[in-house]
Amino acid sequence: MKIDFRTKETKLITFYLIISALMILNLCLFVSARMSFAGYWSDRILFWIWVFTTPFIIILCWKKLFTKIYFGLLVMGLILSFLPMAVPFFAIFLSASGEGRINHFNLDNNMRIQIVNYGILGRPRVQVVKDNFLFDQIKYEDQDEIQKNDSTLFELRDAKNVILINETANSITVKYVFENDTLIRRVSLQEKTHLGLD
Repeated sequence: MKIDFRTKETKLITFYLIISALMILNLCLFVSARMSFAGYWSDRILFWIWVFTTPFIIILCWKKLFTKIYFGLLVMGLILSFLPMAVPFFAIFLSASGEGRINHFNLDNNMRIQIVNYGILGRPRVQVVKDNFLFDQIKYEDQDEIQKNDSTLFELRDAKNVILINETANSITVKYVFENDTLIRRVSLQEKTHLGLD
């Protein structure tokens, strides 16, 4: 049985172009509307498929000038990500590996609350994410530290559970359960921008 390597190469290149197009679409959605493909891991799996497929494509098409230019741009991008104290590199790594998600809780209304930190110099952030059929959207984002009174400061990353108490068209009320205390907060939601806690 004769194997048509050219057909296999064409299929691999087509697959790689589709993966790359989906990554660009996901990036554009996130930048413009704080949206990404449904599920926390979907775009991360997409990213790692692209990472592991890229060397095969470069080796396969190395004789072409465009491939050499593409490889050079990738290497340049990797080098530049290390220059400002490797902040961009670690941001990409923490996001793509899932290590940047410190804690998360699924609510009963197709929403989840997650505490993330995708930067080595930044502070953790709390996000309220709406789970939709095809895309998820960040409806709210703010720092994860809440001052209850003059002597009590809560860090939401330390919560043991989050319970949904009430939901309206533009807000949700949740109870954060800590080891020795609880905190009830109402979160205002908007489509593209985030508001502070009330």
